[in-house]
Amino acid sequence: MPARAILLIQDVQLLCFTVVFGVLALQQWSDPVKRWLWYSFLANAVGAVLDLSSDHLPTWLSNGINGTMIPFSYAILNVALVYFDRRSKRAGWLSYAIVLAGLPLFLLWQNDVNRVPSNALIDVLNGLVCIVTVYLLLSHRDRATRAPRSIMAAFMVFFVIVELVRGWVAFVLHLDPDVSTPTLAVVSAVTYVVNVALLPLNFIWLMQSRLEWELRQQSIVDPLTVVLNRRGLEQALQRELARYRRYGDDVTVVMVDLDHFKQVNDRYGHAAGDDVLVRVAEFLTSQLRQTDVVGRYGGEEFVLLLPHTDIKQAKPKLESICEALGLNEYIGPSSNVRVTASMGVTSVHGRMPVAPADLLAEADEALYAAKAGGRNRVCYFAPEEDAGDRCNCAREGKQATDREEAR
Repeated sequence: MPARAILLIQDVQLLCFTVVFGVLALQQWSDPVKRWLWYSFLANAVGAVLDLSSDHLPTWLSNGINGTMIPFSYAILNVALVYFDRRSKRAGWLSYAIVLAGLPLFLLWQNDVNRVPSNALIDVLNGLVCIVTVYLLLSHRDRATRAPRSIMAAFMVFFVIVELVRGWVAFVLHLDPDVSTPTLAVVSAVTYVVNVALLPLNFIWLMQSRLEWELRQQSIVDPLTVVLNRRGLEQALQRELARYRRYGDDVTVVMVDLDHFKQVNDRYGHAAGDDVLVRVAEFLTSQLRQTDVVGRYGGEEFVLLLPHTDIKQAKPKLESICEALGLNEYIGPSSNVRVTASMGVTSVHGRMPVAPADLLAEADEALYAAKAGGRNRVCYFAPEEDAGDRCNCAREGKQATDREEAR
């Protein structure tokens, strides 16, 4: 009687969640994750209705279709996870293959008066399909959803163990798990009820964590160039300075401004100008290390953050980038138009403390000197110099120099 009451609670839970996720799916029907999540609960709900009506239904419905709905619903849940993680559909097909492999035996045993083999087969199929679920949860390295994945996977591992132990008792010991092992029967019943409640709540947590991460990314990433925006740059600079204060590692800040960019917009249009900005962002990213940071500060200005690097170390690389940019024929709006940039560079110079705003202002001052000195060059800020001569400029290469003279 208690087991029947627990099953009744489980069935009512399934019906309630089916309604909730059905409404959610109908509101955003274009989202495959929400659709397949609803399909999973819909399959379980069909089983719940058949279970509640089992006294008035033939065996092939009350036991046959009802039994297959449980592992089938987990297989559908795996499809929802596949869509959520945007991965190959093979894991979803593997789940279906597991269910279909056990279907002939299940149909063979469903009319048996002794339902122990058919019920145990459901347990084994549940366990095998949920092993795929655990793999899907733990194999995707998504920092934004790490917590809900870990909790969901931990419970699913416990659920798999319970289901496979039930199968072992039935097929190896030839006993009824619900009769011969009362403790296992109680643990199973409680696990089922918790599972019905925990899985949908965890999936909601997964989707909410992903949404929060995407919103956070949108707030710090420039939508055009897909590098950090000004807010993201300021946050990154604060992190690097915190690391500098703790470990003493140098940080170099570079302000990059495209030369005569307004002429590109005026002559070729703003769409062409946007393309140039995108290509410049891609070029700068490709020239730097993975630990370096590229961001769009505003308009045609970019900022580079070079951690663990002082000006002496950064100088040859930055001058090489400045020269390579001017020589790159694929960045400009046409093959005969070259895009050049002026750069202003500063570093922490061992100062303690130093504020992010101070470094950006120094890099901007060096950038202004580069512009005033003829553009298409790199200028370096030296805080120990006199106020009137704190920015030292270096021309990039002979080819760039020749281009400047030709102008």
